[in-house]
Amino acid sequence: MRKLFLFSLFSLLLFANGIAEKTKDLKENERVQQQLSKKLEDLAQDILSGEKNLKNLSEQINILSSQTSKLEANVKIQNKELSTLNNQNKELLRIKSLMESKLISLMAKDFAYDLPIPEGYIEGEESFMAFELLGSLDKVLSEEISKLSKDYEGVNLLIENKQKQIEQIRLNLKNYNEQLKELQILKNRQIKEINQQKTDRQIYAKKLDNLKAQQEELRATLDKLKIIDKKEQTKGQKEETSKVANNNQKIRQIGSSYQGSSVKRYTGKKTIAPLDSFTIKQKFGNYVDPIYNIKIFNENVVLRSKKTDATVKSVLDGRVVFAKNTTMLQRVVIIEHSDGIHTIYAHLDKIAPNIKVGKRVKKGAVVGRIKDDLTFEVTQKNFHINPLELISLN
Repeated sequence: MRKLFLFSLFSLLLFANGIAEKTKDLKENERVQQQLSKKLEDLAQDILSGEKNLKNLSEQINILSSQTSKLEANVKIQNKELSTLNNQNKELLRIKSLMESKLISLMAKDFAYDLPIPEGYIEGEESFMAFELLGSLDKVLSEEISKLSKDYEGVNLLIENKQKQIEQIRLNLKNYNEQLKELQILKNRQIKEINQQKTDRQIYAKKLDNLKAQQEELRATLDKLKIIDKKEQTKGQKEETSKVANNNQKIRQIGSSYQGSSVKRYTGKKTIAPLDSFTIKQKFGNYVDPIYNIKIFNENVVLRSKKTDATVKSVLDGRVVFAKNTTMLQRVVIIEHSDGIHTIYAHLDKIAPNIKVGKRVKKGAVVGRIKDDLTFEVTQKNFHINPLELISLN
């Protein structure tokens, strides 16, 4: 029966630990999912903030480690002192107890000698001598009681002093142990922060790699469709290096250098947005990441829908020139419009059934659906334009 109880208890503890680990894993997975869905620049800020936290934690740990190291030497001495003081106090308490017993005995005798003379007592020569003797004994007892009382007070005082020393040492040891606990808490936080930093950097590096791969895939598609001439992209496809102003760090340039003749401002009329309600997750233009010092030119914008399974609409009348699934950009639809404008809708979860190459669509026609994010790009006669200049943000 006892074995069965112990086995059940052991199984219960294992089950509880398993739940705790799963809960911990779930929390970490939830955090990872949140980091994966963040903007690149927001994730970069998290990493920089984490580095700052790690630096602060390291400084706190160093200060506290130094303090505990200094205290550690005293702790050994104080533990010995505490043991000695406790032994001394035990002896003093034993002496105090003996004194109390002796005092009680002396006071009892003194009380006996001070008993009143009985009524009818006849004083004689012998009784006179007896009273003289009793008086002498009473005096001796009183003096002995007085001396013992003073000694007793002295022992009490010693006990109090030693008790104060004991309490001070215990307080010092308590402070030392609390510092050790605080040091361990800081070290645990440091380990957690390091692990989170490692995860966030992996996510960030993966996002950068994906961004580069997506850009290359889309450029290849635009070149194949003769929407953007490949010659205009060659200098941007190479990774170049340049100096950061007032800094010796090098910046690697990834993506197109569409600036000057390759990027132009849109000056036409505003049109509808491809989503009914959204926030801007990624802006058009240069982004210099603060983690790896990589310069990226975003040729598109990423719009995050405020509702899931949102419909994506054509922003202008036009003709579908591309509609298929891709390796990096999921499903992509490209529509050709008047005045040399092309709009690109990438990362679609679904393409509308009626959207086929050659199909003519009206402004506002549904081209597909997205779960969360839409990658939206606009070109005009071999130039990239900021998509937010084309659409209304109301």
